[in-house]
Amino acid sequence: MGKTPPWKALFTFPAALAILGLLWGTGPSVTYVQVNGTFSGGMVVPSTIADEVEDYFSNVNATLYSFEAKVVGEMNASITTYALKVTPPFDPDGFEIIINAHPVNGTTYVPYAEGIPVSVRYMGHSYRSVLTVRPTRSVGSFGEWSEEYLGGANGSRLLKVDSLTLVVDVVEPGHYDFVIVKEPENLEISRDGLILEGNTS
Repeated sequence: MGKTPPWKALFTFPAALAILGLLWGTGPSVTYVQVNGTFSGGMVVPSTIADEVEDYFSNVNATLYSFEAKVVGEMNASITTYALKVTPPFDPDGFEIIINAHPVNGTTYVPYAEGIPVSVRYMGHSYRSVLTVRPTRSVGSFGEWSEEYLGGANGSRLLKVDSLTLVVDVVEPGHYDFVIVKEPENLEISRDGLILEGNTS
């Protein structure tokens, strides 16, 4: 295979920043930040807050909660629902951090994904990326219930860890939504559905 022409190699990264600058128009000048800590990956952010953004995502505390629910019956099945507790290292001054569509204000719970969308909101502009999160702590909980029990347990609290509770919503027989709720606010954090075989109508 042939080598990449030098002009193409030189063009790629600076040109990308230049294009981003044109897209933002009169927005602040931007720079590329490489994050390597609790969150890792790269993102383009305003130069004036680049160091703070890098420090924030590298040093944020992230606890991963997992709730595994097993349904026992003619068709055994299980599902695990996750939530991520984010505790920032400091309160940003002049910009806002959004993780998986949830603004972070102090300790915040968000839906978990290994590749998680983040956004920095600054001077009316949003700077987005997808970063990989490596939780600093993991907490798991497990429970199993019969189909018969769950069928009459709509809205019941099944498991509790710290301030998080797993609640079951019965959509129809054999179709359950398992919901992680933050208490005492009764705030829904994450939801996953489980449909047993033979209940796909």
